[in-house]
Amino acid sequence: MNTNTLTNEQAINARHQDGGALQGQGQRHPAKNPQNYRAPVDVYEAKDRFIVLADMPGTTSDDIEIVVDANMLEITGKVSDRYTTLGRAIHQEYGIGDYHRHFRIGSGVNADEITATYRDGILNVNLPKQSAVQTRTVHVEDRS
Repeated sequence: MNTNTLTNEQAINARHQDGGALQGQGQRHPAKNPQNYRAPVDVYEAKDRFIVLADMPGTTSDDIEIVVDANMLEITGKVSDRYTTLGRAIHQEYGIGDYHRHFRIGSGVNADEITATYRDGILNVNLPKQSAVQTRTVHVEDRS
C-alpha cells in the first residue's frame, strides 16, 4: 500500500478532525440546529366547516398543541431528535425543529367545536362554521 494513500477511515477521521467536509468534531450541519419550521398547510372550505391540513412529519399527536385565543388559531408541534441513540453524527442534513403556525379566524368559526386528528405526518384541523354563516339554499314556492 502506498503510504501517501489514505484509507476511507483515515480520510473520514482527517476531515472530521480539521472541520472539513464532514463538519468537524461532532458539529451539526446548519440545518440540524434546532429551529422553528413553518408547517406547509392547505386550507379548504366545505359547506359546514373549514379544514386546515398541515404537513408536520416527525412529531406525534401528544407533541402537537392547538390553542384558540380570541380570533387566533395557533398550531405548534414539537419534534424530538429521534436519532440520538444511533451514536455521534459525522454528517447531518435533516433539520430538527418545531413547527409553528398561526391563523386569524373570524367570528364565523365555532371555536368550541374545533377538532383535530394526526395521521401519517398530516395534522387535520376541522373548524366548524357558526350556523349563522353556513350556506343554505332557500326553497322558492310557486304561488301562481
